[in-house]
Parts: sequence; structure tokens; C-alpha cells
Amino acid sequence: MFKPKLDVFLANPIHTGALAATFLVLLLVRPPIMLSMLLVALLVYLSMFFGAQSALDENQRSLSSGNDDKPGAH
Repeated sequence: MFKPKLDVFLANPIHTGALAATFLVLLLVRPPIMLSMLLVALLVYLSMFFGAQSALDENQRSLSSGNDDKPGAH
């Protein structure tokens, strides 16, 4: 199951704020169609950004925890 990693959101506060603001504007306000299309595009971009950051963070953890206890192993 998907568990959001809060450290990724806390490490990028400007992106997190933009994601929250975009989501709230689209949820609560009825913007014109062109603006709403731009906001949806921004929301998709920010979702992909946080997904890539989470995958990168997870990949680095798995690489660093692989053979740390065996210094000569390859």
C-alpha cells in the first residue's frame, strides 16, 4: 500500500506549498477553463516530481543498506 513519505514533502517546502495551493484552488474555486487547465498541468507536474523524489529516496536507501555490514563484498 502507498505510504506518503513526509520527509520528501518537508525537504521541498516551496513545491509542497504549490501542491497544496493548487489543489485547494481547484477544489474550492471555479477558475476559468484556461486557468484550470494550467493548474491541472501544474498539479500533474508536482505529483510526478514528488513521485520521482520518493522513488529516488527509496532507491538510495536500498543501495546504501545492501552490503554495509560486509566491507569487501561486491
